[in-house]
Amino acid sequence: MSKLAPPIRTTLLLMIIALASLAGGYWLSQYLQTTGSGGRIPEGLEATVLDPPRSLTPFTLQDHNGKPFTEQSLLGHWSFLFFGYTHCPDVCPIVLQVMQVAWQQIPHAKDDPAAPRLYFISVDPDRDTPALLKQYVQYFDPAFIGVTGQADEIDKLTNRIGVLYGFEDKQPGSEDYQVNHSAQIILIDPQGRMRAVISPPHDPATIARNFTTIRDFYGD
Repeated sequence: MSKLAPPIRTTLLLMIIALASLAGGYWLSQYLQTTGSGGRIPEGLEATVLDPPRSLTPFTLQDHNGKPFTEQSLLGHWSFLFFGYTHCPDVCPIVLQVMQVAWQQIPHAKDDPAAPRLYFISVDPDRDTPALLKQYVQYFDPAFIGVTGQADEIDKLTNRIGVLYGFEDKQPGSEDYQVNHSAQIILIDPQGRMRAVISPPHDPATIARNFTTIRDFYGD
């Protein structure tokens, strides 16, 4: 089992991430208010839609089959991005279980290159090898794809879309630590742009319904 961090330090780190998440949410709401949508945001959603969408910074990672995964890999289909790690004791398996159910409610053909995809992007590359990620994500659904890479390349993506994470008591050479991280699901449109943020609590039917509404509104 992972060693527990001192309560004060753990609580402080969680508070920092929570406050930063609130600040990010406030910034996002202000961004939407100041840019205006021109009537281009569908109503009745339980998700935060960006209009205009936000372009991504170029990055170079790899998927669980060892193939390159870059911003170009997100073109031509809708993508769900979730950031976590395989040793996560709670948030990650819960979210992936939710997406497992949601996936069954989202109409798509398995062999369609334009079908939506879910990418589980590890923020713990020291422990999460491609082989481990593949075993982990495909336990929930064979269509799910694990992604990993160098920490600085991961940060190019997380910094751009506002995903936060931090290590608890990580010591050089140790594999006994936990990672605090954001629990948002990021929706990327077929042009490879950040289109929406789906914040917790997550519900499969709501995610499926919101995604279908967004996809129908903005197109494939």
